[in-house]
Amino acid sequence: MKKLSNEQISQVLSEAPGIIRDLVSENASLRDKVAGMERKEAAADLAETMHGKGLELDVTLEDLTARLEKAAEQGKLETYREAVELSGPDMGSKLASLSNNDGNHAATGSALERFLLGGIG
Repeated sequence: MKKLSNEQISQVLSEAPGIIRDLVSENASLRDKVAGMERKEAAADLAETMHGKGLELDVTLEDLTARLEKAAEQGKLETYREAVELSGPDMGSKLASLSNNDGNHAATGSALERFLLGGIG
């Protein structure tokens, strides 16, 4: 085994703290980047699931992903995920509407009701 001189040992000991600080800083930076990439991927997956279930179809996938990324930064993505899991397929679309006037706006209701329903003007 090679023996180190006192000069070499003192040089190593003087350089080690700076190198360790640099490595810790680089490690923290890489952790932040990985966390950001994981958030983006999770947001994109959730956005695709939402569109697949018929939710938020009026918003583009990119815009929805960006909105979900912001929610992920605030720690709310899991809440969104749980809500999406509770929704069934095509819950975001309008399947039917109810009306009690059978399309005859002119014969029923007050003038205000007919106007609001499109029977006047």
